[in-house]
Amino acid sequence: MKLHLNLFLLIFAIILITSCDKDLIGPRGTGFIYPLKVGNQWEYDRTFSTFNFRPDTLNNPDTLNINQIIDTTITFSVIIKIIEKAPTPDSINIFLFQGKLKENNITLFYNSNYANLDSGLYFYAYHSSGFVMPKASPNNKILFKGRYFNNIREITSYIANAVPKNYIFIDSSIYENPPLQSLKYPLKIGSQWTYIDSGNTGHIDKKILNYETVKVPAGSFNCFKIQWLFDINQDSVWDDDIIFYDYVCAKGLIKRSILYKDIIFFGEMSPEPLGLIDAKDESILTKLTL
Repeated sequence: MKLHLNLFLLIFAIILITSCDKDLIGPRGTGFIYPLKVGNQWEYDRTFSTFNFRPDTLNNPDTLNINQIIDTTITFSVIIKIIEKAPTPDSINIFLFQGKLKENNITLFYNSNYANLDSGLYFYAYHSSGFVMPKASPNNKILFKGRYFNNIREITSYIANAVPKNYIFIDSSIYENPPLQSLKYPLKIGSQWTYIDSGNTGHIDKKILNYETVKVPAGSFNCFKIQWLFDINQDSVWDDDIIFYDYVCAKGLIKRSILYKDIIFFGEMSPEPLGLIDAKDESILTKLTL
């Protein structure tokens, strides 16, 4: 009887632990940290698309007689690889991610630095080379959140990497001091933390919404769905015109989906707005090397 009782208590304890931890990092709370190792490589298909033109004539370049750039869905490949590890004097291993993106006939390179600490994955710096982000100008093609941009990629660079706008840079670096908490360990459904407190992109939080299976060309992955929450004008109300989700698992970032609403379109050299568009910037994992 005593043996049976001990066995029952053991089974009950196991059930209790697994039920309590089911929404912690990984299935059944097994846990993971972001895979930082030299040689790790992620390949993505990144797609920009535009839709919901207002008015409808905005989707007709013959009618507008403009150099149309919005009636296009563009997909190209992105390769991100961890190329080196640089230990710091306080024994923090900072890993250098190198990204390569080919857009039209131009290859863009960008680097970023991350480190795993006990409390999370931290973003230390962003480096760019090979391209210029122009100053704001009425000749730019789109206006979003009160700032001019040439394309959707520039909007994503601005909000996701905290890249200052109205700023020209070539072979420049932006350092975060203190570093930004990209992920909060342990990952747990319902967890919310501040990514950026204030600055060029206002206030940004991240929140883990749920745990779901994501199917992409690289395979099927059980991921945490993480929402980015923006308050760019810092009015204490989350913006509803940026819908931004990351899908993350023990293998890294599997999918990123960003929806931008109510972008003001100016055309090539139009001094007045021509209408509104919505746009999507989506990256899905096609190949993984860990």
